[in-house]
Amino acid sequence: MNVLSRMIDAARPGGKILDLQVIRPDPFIELEGRPMARIDGAGLFAWADAAVSAIEARIAAGDLVEEAEDDHDVRKHYTGGAELVDDVAQSKRSLLPHDVAMLRTLRQPLVVRERCRTRLLTTGRTPR
Repeated sequence: MNVLSRMIDAARPGGKILDLQVIRPDPFIELEGRPMARIDGAGLFAWADAAVSAIEARIAAGDLVEEAEDDHDVRKHYTGGAELVDDVAQSKRSLLPHDVAMLRTLRQPLVVRERCRTRLLTTGRTPR
């Protein structure tokens, strides 16, 4: 049984599930409010697309009902470039090699801005 099935089965009939998705475009790195580089999100988007497909299939099957959806910016703050580079290296995302070298020299605070979608889902059927 996968995680989504466990989540649906754990919720009572009519129970609420909050789904947070990363969405395109790729995240941008900002310095003093200005975009300066981007993070390649292809690896994460491939994984996220599969998760969205699984949820959409459960909606189509009537196991979930979408109640609400909101697209919004999410910002993650870093004390400097080295911290950001190390964080991205541990994720399903990547930086261009020349950006890694440049970012490692930065000591100023940086922000990563990305688009996310939050969906409120309700369980539609009685758990199995």
